[in-house]
Amino acid sequence: MFQLKYNTEIIISGIPIQWIPKIELYYPDLPQFPIMYIHTQINGNRLVACPVSVSYEIIQDRCKAKFLVFSNLEPTTEIVDKIKDEIENRIGFSNPINKQTIIDCCKGKSEYINILTDLWQYIEKSYGSLIPYGRFYEEVFSIPRFVAAWQPKTGRQSEMRMLYNFMSNFGEEVSLPSDWDHLEYYIIPSYTDVINNDFSEFPRFQKLYSAMKKLFDLDFSNSITIDTVTFKVMPKAWKQNKDDFIKNVSGKYYSDGKLTEADKYYSEILVDAFNRHAWRAAYFISAFMNIENSDYRTWSKNFFNTFYANGSKLKGYSEKVVACFLQQGFANEEIIPVDTWIETFYMFPLGISDRSDFFNSFDSLGKLERVIWLASQSNKTNMKNFFDILWCQRYGTIGNGELRGVNPLACSLCSLSATCVGLSKIKNEDVLISNTLTFETFDTIPSSTLDSISFICLLEDDVPKKLYAKSAQDWYLNDEFSGYLKTKDDSFPKSLVDKEIITVEEFIKNNQRREKQNDT
Repeated sequence: MFQLKYNTEIIISGIPIQWIPKIELYYPDLPQFPIMYIHTQINGNRLVACPVSVSYEIIQDRCKAKFLVFSNLEPTTEIVDKIKDEIENRIGFSNPINKQTIIDCCKGKSEYINILTDLWQYIEKSYGSLIPYGRFYEEVFSIPRFVAAWQPKTGRQSEMRMLYNFMSNFGEEVSLPSDWDHLEYYIIPSYTDVINNDFSEFPRFQKLYSAMKKLFDLDFSNSITIDTVTFKVMPKAWKQNKDDFIKNVSGKYYSDGKLTEADKYYSEILVDAFNRHAWRAAYFISAFMNIENSDYRTWSKNFFNTFYANGSKLKGYSEKVVACFLQQGFANEEIIPVDTWIETFYMFPLGISDRSDFFNSFDSLGKLERVIWLASQSNKTNMKNFFDILWCQRYGTIGNGELRGVNPLACSLCSLSATCVGLSKIKNEDVLISNTLTFETFDTIPSSTLDSISFICLLEDDVPKKLYAKSAQDWYLNDEFSGYLKTKDDSFPKSLVDKEIITVEEFIKNNQRREKQNDT
């Protein structure tokens, strides 16, 4: 058992006070499980450390954070400096992002610099002049951390529960001093251990590894070569639930003599740990076993982009999981996990339709992602400072059937509209506005008119309420929620209503002008 018998105080000064809520040592539903994980090597010795508490001294708009940390090595100056470096990475203070960072991401393209500079005003108002970036998680620890984050049933609670399940099942328990022995802290092999294929100090993980290696050889029987690296992939994915996994995989191979009883047990516990979801188990196996095949520390932007582009062929892998741990566990600044928020941001505010074009349009995508994610999540939770931006990323119809995207009704509410690249690309398209039309009467509109317009906005007493967009086949309701925020003060002047067809730019300017008048 690893013994953390030494304690030391680590002091980090100059942290923005806005970061305080984001510095987490525990998840509230798992108060016994410290989640700031430190396991590294120093001068050939294994360093294990556990931050157990943090207090703050406020100095104007910054703070001094004091961490109480237990470690297995005596806290010499060198050890203390190493632990401090690890904590600075965990909280993102080692390589923070500022406004210039984001400007530098844009590769000199003024249209992207303008909108991201505009967006930064909202980031800075709520989160300060710096936002966190670093190696948020130790490399190997980051793999189960982000496998657990793949489609969790109840959000972050599920993620943390699965992470705890994994660490407590396959990690070695650490001994803490008696006053702190209520805590459960577990250690799994470090990246150096995995590279050296040395699990001698991790007997539980050694048994898991034995089972994973056999399953990897048995069921990842196809291959795909990306650049010069060949990845073993599944011919077909496992079924998701544990019963099918036992029937088709662990039980079958045990009956055939290809797995030992211990292999069967540990493979099934792996599925259990990830909420009895066999796909997550497969994602962990493929991500872990490929450390022996391709050192993640060496992955370049171009290699990763090719890997991501081949996602449909990489059965048994999750390219998003890989992207997450490369970005946040290996601190690869060029790697970006693409989820709904990232995709909608590059498609709508940045006006980029193709993922590959997005990858190639920016540098330091891993840092850019932190800005996009922070803004998108703040907007999603209706945070006051972000309420009037990024309406394009919200759903616009009952039942969450359609994202609003770039449309004149939603964009007229958005304070980023002056620099929005996506909006600038449609500003000359036409909108038909009408107090009398209904969806059922669209067939009364001349076909020549329908062919020439991109949107139809239904008005109520000259106030824009519902927005229809044109698909390849037909017209569809794109946005019925933005209109809920429109009042009589947002009504169109009679001259525009009589005109019936106006440009997107006219639509936006009219509403912005009236909002400005109302403010004064």
